[in-house]
Amino acid sequence: MNKGILTSLVAALMLAGSAVAEKPERSSGHEQVTGWATNAMQSLEYGVLLEVEGFASKIGGENQSDIVVATVAFDVEAAMNDWLLGHIGLLWEEYSRETDNVDEAYIALGASDAIPYYGVVGRFYQPVGNFESAFISDPLTLELMEMNRAAGMVGYGRRIFDVNAGAFNGDTKKGVPAGEGGDATISDFFASLTLTPVEQLKLGAYWLSDLMETYNYGQIGDLIADQPGYEKVNGAGAFANAYLGPVTLNVEYATAMNDYNLADGRYRPAAFNIEGSVRVHELVSVGLKYEASDDLYAGYDRVLIKFTDKFPGQSYGAVIAYDFHENATLAAEYLHLMELDDDASGDVVTVQLGLSF
Repeated sequence: MNKGILTSLVAALMLAGSAVAEKPERSSGHEQVTGWATNAMQSLEYGVLLEVEGFASKIGGENQSDIVVATVAFDVEAAMNDWLLGHIGLLWEEYSRETDNVDEAYIALGASDAIPYYGVVGRFYQPVGNFESAFISDPLTLELMEMNRAAGMVGYGRRIFDVNAGAFNGDTKKGVPAGEGGDATISDFFASLTLTPVEQLKLGAYWLSDLMETYNYGQIGDLIADQPGYEKVNGAGAFANAYLGPVTLNVEYATAMNDYNLADGRYRPAAFNIEGSVRVHELVSVGLKYEASDDLYAGYDRVLIKFTDKFPGQSYGAVIAYDFHENATLAAEYLHLMELDDDASGDVVTVQLGLSF
């Protein structure tokens, strides 16, 4: 599933006011509560996404293929008025999100035409990345930076720019072995800035105080925090999206801001993604991409004291999507992967059928 960060949260919040039914008159007691509840029910919006994928790969001489239920997602949102809303998102992904299914659960305040300031509390996708893509597979920048934590965030948003910052209690604690961190204090932070100087261009930059708190590296952080030489490292990135009629261009780069100096060497995870897509017909779009990464891994072996499960050092490919119904899309993707574990390379073909309503 290619889950964008915070699902353009701020944009959604700014539009929330127009989706809300007429604001109820303020009164006291039972009438006020009933008014808010009625307004929330009238503004209730929901969405369902189903994605089923079949793939075949040949990497390092080994063949694999499978059919998986890639995504089952349900989102519901209710606005009490034009400055207060609640959002709940449930997510199930075969092999990866089969137990922890609460994807988002947050309350948002502000972000209306009258109140440009906003606050978000709960579990949501922190705005440390853009990850916009026309492809079935997630870009390597997402594999590096995506994070989904219980946090608090404040910001200020207008049509031209949006700036925000937030804090959360991270899981990776220096010097603490896996499974022994426990709750500590709120000591991790993030911030982002997005500029939209014209409708056709969006630019942004973001910062995270500890790269080991992202979704991918959060699982590794517990395994290396007590290793000799480990120090907390910031992460940062920037992106640009251009919308030129039927053509969309996306560029994003994310990186650790320093090296991890561990027993088996120095590591500085980084990822880059560039792609372009064109709607060649009202119902058909095609896209090309090139991406690369340095020191981007999905695992760490405490016995061998080294990182494992390497993401591609380089990858390129193409995708074609056909919107055969207003609620359904059939897409096919080809990727050539290079510089995997043991310098292996290979090819992956994926077909996806998606349904949303």
